[in-house]
Amino acid sequence: MKVFSMKIIPLLLGTLFLFGCYARQQVHSIPDFTATQFDSNEYASAVDNFLIIMDASSSMDDDYMGNKKFIIALEIINRLNLTLPELLQNGGLRSFGHDKAVSEKNTVLFYGMEPYSTKALKEKLNLIKTSGGTSPMHSALTEAGQDLNGVSGKTAMVIISDGQEAYGMGHSITLAAAQALKNQLGPGLCYYPVIIGDNNKGTDLMEKISGMGECGFATNADTLLTGDGMARFVKDVFLTQKTIRPMAPKDSDNDGVTDNMDKCPGTPHGTMVNADGCPPVTQKPAPAITETLNAQGAWVIDEAYFDFDKAVVKPSAFEFLDNIAEFLKNNPEVFININGHTDNIGTKAYNDVLSLRRAEAVKTYLTNKGIEKNRLACQGFAFSKPVASNKTDKGRALNRRVEIYPVK
Repeated sequence: MKVFSMKIIPLLLGTLFLFGCYARQQVHSIPDFTATQFDSNEYASAVDNFLIIMDASSSMDDDYMGNKKFIIALEIINRLNLTLPELLQNGGLRSFGHDKAVSEKNTVLFYGMEPYSTKALKEKLNLIKTSGGTSPMHSALTEAGQDLNGVSGKTAMVIISDGQEAYGMGHSITLAAAQALKNQLGPGLCYYPVIIGDNNKGTDLMEKISGMGECGFATNADTLLTGDGMARFVKDVFLTQKTIRPMAPKDSDNDGVTDNMDKCPGTPHGTMVNADGCPPVTQKPAPAITETLNAQGAWVIDEAYFDFDKAVVKPSAFEFLDNIAEFLKNNPEVFININGHTDNIGTKAYNDVLSLRRAEAVKTYLTNKGIEKNRLACQGFAFSKPVASNKTDKGRALNRRVEIYPVK
């Protein structure tokens, strides 16, 4: 006996150790949760009404995967509430079972039916603090008929339960109550049971209820505890994506050519334009470039002054600059100074940089036409050399310019 005992004790201890490890492996903590935020500009409510029926009976006090089923049910409703956007749908929360500290009644409508509010549903859910009592799901379904009496449109009923009815009563009375409610509301009612636990009979009951609705489905509670799982459930049950109509292309300058096709934006309204938004090109002889020097001996890019706070050469300057480039090619001994200017809006330091950028933009254009960089010198004078009054829009526009001085 002593030898037998010495051999059997390690075996028993090993078995208990393995069993303890196995049991610990089955305990699953409730995962962390981050609610998905659905944009009300992108989604609309797919339902007009929803009613959550929560099992708060004594069977929900049992453990499932290391957590009380009642706690899992509360957490699912809380996470659903955090994910579901307020979209003018009516909502409600009814529970059944109950510890006497919660209610003497076996089923109570704690919230609704009223326009859904995240805050209001949370406050009412907090009143259901503990589980207890029998499991009269059939009573909750029957009373739900009164909750939903007179509603119209589509209704989603979310039943959160382990599906275990009281005292082995069987499921026939519960299925009959669910069918009666379906008959009352017709095709607009869809059942979405959420199964907590792994009781086979309870799962069978919940799946039969979902099939009765002909438009719903049953879900295991485990899948709704994650942010992604709850987001899929909310999207599938409660939401529909809005049809986003493409915006008509803009025509900012009203020239009959939309902005996405307009190669000459800013063409004045009323100007005749081609399909690309640019005025028709008219062939005209190149001007005698040497005859266009102003009194100071400079070329000024006529009708191509820069926009406010911009250093972009306008298309209307291209032809004039092309003529200057051609002149420089024919006269390789000529160098040029390119002087940029601004109006007086803004600080001197800022306009110093802006005026130089305008000069460099003209230099870049000419170098792209084949003129050597060493023949082109740039300077910026900010607003130190105005040619017109800066007190008017027209005067400031004339001051936003580039002057080109030929030097031999």
